[in-house]
Amino acid sequence: MSDDELELEAAVDPPGHNASPGFAGVRSDRRAEKIDEIEMIDVIEKIDVIESYEPSSPWWLSGTPLEAEHHRLMRRRSVPIPWEQTTATALTGAERARLASTWTRRSEAEYLAISTFSVLAIDLVAAMAPADVISLCLRAGIDEIRHAELCLRMIEIYSPPGTVKPMPKPAMSSLPDDPTRPKLHQALANTMLVSCVSETYATTVLSATRDLTTDPTALAVLTSIYSDEVMHARLGWSYLRYAIEIGGDGVIEAAAQMLPRALRGVANVVERERPEGAVTEAVRGHGLMTPQEERVIYSSCVSEVLVPGFQALGIPVGTALEDYGDAWAHAA
Repeated sequence: MSDDELELEAAVDPPGHNASPGFAGVRSDRRAEKIDEIEMIDVIEKIDVIESYEPSSPWWLSGTPLEAEHHRLMRRRSVPIPWEQTTATALTGAERARLASTWTRRSEAEYLAISTFSVLAIDLVAAMAPADVISLCLRAGIDEIRHAELCLRMIEIYSPPGTVKPMPKPAMSSLPDDPTRPKLHQALANTMLVSCVSETYATTVLSATRDLTTDPTALAVLTSIYSDEVMHARLGWSYLRYAIEIGGDGVIEAAAQMLPRALRGVANVVERERPEGAVTEAVRGHGLMTPQEERVIYSSCVSEVLVPGFQALGIPVGTALEDYGDAWAHAA
């Protein structure tokens, strides 16, 4: 089992009642020791990362003294990106345009996610969530700022020379809000949507995308984003277990009611139209797969990760397997 696979499994395999509260899904001393080793290596690597930090999209900054503090926040979890190793110049104009459009859409999603985690943090505070849950949620918002910066830099790389520097488009989260339900249930519902389902799927599709990416720059950017999404998914599964422990059957019932909506929300994203342009082999090497491949990955994520995870926590999954089975996966 690779380090990435171990981290992903720990993130998306929901914890049983005997699991260590610090790592969702870790059920053995061997795996706990392995994760400790990973974290130690990560700390060592961060020493070099700090020295090599470079702002990803300097044009998206205020030009005020706040920039220094922003750089300090970004530097703490920065990963060196070999920008100079991009092979974008070997692509055709059409291929570059296709990739620029894709990274534009990705930048919009990452920018929207900033507000998503901000709204989720408000729900968690209202529900008196534990401090570690709230802090990780707020950190996720900062992660999304860095992701948006990376995407803007990628748009610049694939855009024709002289193109106006890309900027994120305005977007605000529209997470479900039901003032009539208990605050714990409200926080749980949106945590399921944002972290348990959406971020868990993000780890699976990013992992698959990394496997086909050969361009060094795109691979490094996708790896950086992937490593954060693992923790974002872990946040959701950990809070779900915590909520069940303190809320009992009421929480399980609320989770069961939210599950179809959460699954459909992510499915809507998978089903939406993509930018125009062929996904050639060269484009695939820069980190882009076909919509048909993404449908298959989401279907597999539902059946192999999400449904077993919710069932392990005693949450009824209804018709999830039928809704996103082979028929849905190959409908497009």
